[in-house]
Amino acid sequence: MKKRPGPAGAGNSVPAPYQAAFLLHQQNQLGASVARSALKLNIMLSAALLISLIVILGLSWKVAHPPVKYFATVNGRVVEIFPTDQPAYSQDEVTEFGAATIRKAFTLDFVHYKQQMNAVSDRFSREGYISYYNALTASNVLSSITGKKMNLSPSVEPGVVRTKGLLDNGVYAWEIQYPVSLRLEGQTNSLPAQRFIFSVFIQRADVTDKPDGLEVTQLVTLEPQ
Repeated sequence: MKKRPGPAGAGNSVPAPYQAAFLLHQQNQLGASVARSALKLNIMLSAALLISLIVILGLSWKVAHPPVKYFATVNGRVVEIFPTDQPAYSQDEVTEFGAATIRKAFTLDFVHYKQQMNAVSDRFSREGYISYYNALTASNVLSSITGKKMNLSPSVEPGVVRTKGLLDNGVYAWEIQYPVSLRLEGQTNSLPAQRFIFSVFIQRADVTDKPDGLEVTQLVTLEPQ
């Protein structure tokens, strides 16, 4: 007598229809996940290549078009020329230029004062030198030097930048204020030191005209508050 075949058991090699559909779904999901990962990777690689291309093009342009620099010979020295609408100097350098100008312009003796005043003219514009001369005469300092045969010496404290930026004429400028003490000493007597606030206006200048590349355009003496 023949035995009837029993139902498919767990050991049967042929999967049930549900299992086959489930496996197919898993394979499809795995394929979609792999495709998404590959797409993301391709996008990232493309973006990286694009950025690299932009950087390479930028560097190539800079190498092919370096910034133009201009130089001039001033007093036997080769110096770089910067446009006067740019600061070109640090704030400390400009502040020191103003302080040095005050020290040189107000260190005078009754024998050589004319030569000493002429020696600092390169540090001023034409209008600036007039304001310097007026500061000496209005305070009666110059008359004391010439009439009483006295010597003038300044003491300059660190300056404070009040304003800076482009003027209406397109030239870069600074306004710096310095506390200054002026002392007059003669052969037989000395006067008490006078304290002032010097408001100094400094602007960029062409180094072919002004070797320092800076000039004082106005000097105003104020009474300390």
